[in-house]
Amino acid sequence: MQKILSRNNEENPMSQTIQTPIPYHLHDHKGFAEEWGLHKKSSEWWYATGVLNDEEGKLYSYQFTLLRIRAAFLSPYILMLALTDFETGRHRYRQKITLSTKGIEILPERLRFGADVLLEKHASGMRLRVSEPDFSLALDLNYGKGAVWHCDNGALQMGVDKPNQTTLYYSYPNMPTHGEITLDGKTLRVLGKTWFDKQGGPYALLKPETHWEWFSLRFFDDEEMMLFSFPQDNYRDGTYIRKDGSYERLQAYEIKATSFVTIEGNSTYANAWKLRVPNRKQEQYEIRPLIDGQMNLGYYELLAGIYNEAGELAGHCFVELLPGARNKKFSIRLFQHARK
Repeated sequence: MQKILSRNNEENPMSQTIQTPIPYHLHDHKGFAEEWGLHKKSSEWWYATGVLNDEEGKLYSYQFTLLRIRAAFLSPYILMLALTDFETGRHRYRQKITLSTKGIEILPERLRFGADVLLEKHASGMRLRVSEPDFSLALDLNYGKGAVWHCDNGALQMGVDKPNQTTLYYSYPNMPTHGEITLDGKTLRVLGKTWFDKQGGPYALLKPETHWEWFSLRFFDDEEMMLFSFPQDNYRDGTYIRKDGSYERLQAYEIKATSFVTIEGNSTYANAWKLRVPNRKQEQYEIRPLIDGQMNLGYYELLAGIYNEAGELAGHCFVELLPGARNKKFSIRLFQHARK
């Protein structure tokens, strides 16, 4: 379900809770804390995805996204929240949009969207609090092995070799997570892992050639890979993150879609892949969905398993697929009703 909170752009500057945007520097950027906030002339997002188990071992996944779009006449803030119960197969999703900064906080120590959604930073990690009519999250995320700059020290070319088609990108890829989720009035204690992204830049959001297939591979041995693939341009980039937190750029890989689905009658998305990563881990893997994917706003998201050549489950992988990756024509209707 989607809610449009406000169309009022007139705010009292004395009550401003948005940190002043800083210049966007792709290569001469500052540290993780300094690059947390907004940047001039950039679209950007704060994105957390996690895999959780309750005390009976049942599997859940969640998503938190705060997106700020830079557009010519409108700069909406969009909140996306999701919680999936793998036993029932039910996917709960909420989407809220505001064209105002009222109720929005983007500060060095926290993000807030309205009265019921808060992501707050502290010395050892983050706290996520979400309260929705049919689900809630009260999770503590430890920083774990810490943050990493992706690709070329944070610089990611968005498929097109042009100076302004870029984003600056870092993650906390391995955040031990504990707390509670509430579903249908029942509160469950959970443990798991979260991957948190901060990304943004001046790239053209609606050009198909800048649209991606994103993979966050979370191996059970506490190593990770981030893969950013742009099928329209045959361009790819990524990061390999070791257990000790050290990391390096990863471009020498091959990823090939092996299965596709059609969504809403006319949009094609991949939903299974073969991955080859020479000289890294077991080199050959298959990425296959654990549950049917779902549309969130205008992109397709799913949680997949990572399977080695022996067919063994080696980890989990969140996959995010934008429509332009496989479709040269598409539309994103920001104010459409979102699906549960």
